[in-house]
Amino acid sequence: MQEAEYATMFGSEEHHWWYLGLHDQLQKAFDRCRGLVKGPGRVLDAGCGTGKALDLLRDVAPVGLDLSATALSLTRRRGPFPLVQASATTLPFAAASFDVAVSLDVLANVPPAEVPAAFRELFRVLAPGGALILNLVAFDALYSQHDRAVGVVKRYQADEVRRLLAAAGFTLEIFSYSNTILFPIAALVRLWRKRPRPDGQGPVSDLAPLPGPVNAILAGIRSLENDMIVRHGLSLPFGLSIFALARKPVADNLQSA
Repeated sequence: MQEAEYATMFGSEEHHWWYLGLHDQLQKAFDRCRGLVKGPGRVLDAGCGTGKALDLLRDVAPVGLDLSATALSLTRRRGPFPLVQASATTLPFAAASFDVAVSLDVLANVPPAEVPAAFRELFRVLAPGGALILNLVAFDALYSQHDRAVGVVKRYQADEVRRLLAAAGFTLEIFSYSNTILFPIAALVRLWRKRPRPDGQGPVSDLAPLPGPVNAILAGIRSLENDMIVRHGLSLPFGLSIFALARKPVADNLQSA
């Protein structure tokens, strides 16, 4: 991820419709998992970026992990969260350390050959019965300069993510594409932005501010869709992202626990 994009992310997480929708989805999913959390420090944000998800879950004293020192320095501005600088592919925690793990648009930035190991690590650090809240960007055909700017290596399809979760040992509670209602417009924007910038400059993300009313409408649409997926269990057939709420089975052997 380009260093300048961390500052953009830090500000955008407070108001941009994309992040408002993503964090609304997180909070609704976490509400389903809250009863699993046995105490403070039992929730992990594996790839916390600039820390807004930690801020939203601060009542359970979550632990943040990120490979970027820049991201962690910005996260510290949000509060005194326990933070670890490490890769999501080699989590420096004991088995069964957490009751809930969060991975929001992180594993798409990992080389595909290392992604299975990242899912196995998330499975390992969860206690039996624990939950993974996952979001991943979808459809490689939409790969654009936004993805290059924020460090995305690969966009995924639902079948790939299902296989990766199953191979790691997870069972699915909720699984769906998301950002479906806004998909046609957003997809056209992404396809248009596949072209190099005419000014010859490097890639930039799509996180430019929008007029307030437009931003609010888009965030409201995403919140409505989150209700459909998370609260009512609807599985949508396509979208800009893939969302999963997956569980580590309770009856698990000691080796994978």
